[in-house]
Amino acid sequence: MKNNILGQAASGSPSEQALHLRQVQTSDIDEHAHNLSGWRLEYEQLSLGHFQGDLTEFRSEWMQAVRDRSNQVLTKTGTAKEGTITFSVPLCREAYFYCSGHLIREPSVLVAHGNDLPEIRVPQTTDVLIVAIEEKALEHTLSVQGSSFRITEFPTCYRLGDSAMSDELRLLFDGLQANGPNGGELLEHEAIRRDIRDTVMTHLLDIFSLDQSPPLNPTARRRVVCRAREYALSHMGEPFSILDICNGIGVSRRKLQYCFQECLGINPVAYLRALRLNAVRRELLGNARSGSVQKVATHWGFWHLSRFSDNYRAMFGELPSETLHR
Repeated sequence: MKNNILGQAASGSPSEQALHLRQVQTSDIDEHAHNLSGWRLEYEQLSLGHFQGDLTEFRSEWMQAVRDRSNQVLTKTGTAKEGTITFSVPLCREAYFYCSGHLIREPSVLVAHGNDLPEIRVPQTTDVLIVAIEEKALEHTLSVQGSSFRITEFPTCYRLGDSAMSDELRLLFDGLQANGPNGGELLEHEAIRRDIRDTVMTHLLDIFSLDQSPPLNPTARRRVVCRAREYALSHMGEPFSILDICNGIGVSRRKLQYCFQECLGINPVAYLRALRLNAVRRELLGNARSGSVQKVATHWGFWHLSRFSDNYRAMFGELPSETLHR
């Protein structure tokens, strides 16, 4: 077993320091988002098909490490626990994603403050390890290790290049998952918990020697996308067109198309339709409008009901009436 590289950095009550392993599977994107303990996340599904996701969560005092797998293109926004630094490590080498409107083509680790997470768009097959570490514990570790890195401006991406980090962390969590229900019993042993925690931390320390990707500052294209989305969300109950959005925010159709394609890899018509369909699904699951699919669909601007049903089934793999009666 490895020695504890953090010395006396851990803090908090014994209950807060309790370690555990939790595995959750779900077929709903909102449940999947809410299953990430201590985070406040919102997901929107952009690709067609029935959603499947699973989480494997390991917790240890000042560290939370979650393997997140899903099978649909999603946009993700939100926050992690206050006072944490988050690391998102791809566990498959082919992974690419959009971050704050930037296309990240090379396998990269995204580092961000927990209370200032950038919007990301993940591909259809996603396998990522998300690690949240208390900022004070990370600062202590960097100091003990003599690292010159300082926690300042995030978000930042670090290119993995030839690093074996993804493969080794994937094998670590494959092992945890293979133990099934017995995994929790294994984690009753402090030496095992410490070894897992320090293995993850050791890999994360290595990323600060990797090359950084270009800055992830918001671009003018990204701002256009945000304005278009804000306009759409504020007019959801009205029959508006792409031309209405262009006029409302003062851009041409060509520019709007270009901005969406560059920032999210999707055209604005498909994106805004997906936004509305996701909103309908949430309302049907909440059964907030007297159980009427027609009322909910109309509220979110769908006037051609048979076309709406076809689009809904293509997006989520079931009819809206099936969602309503879950």
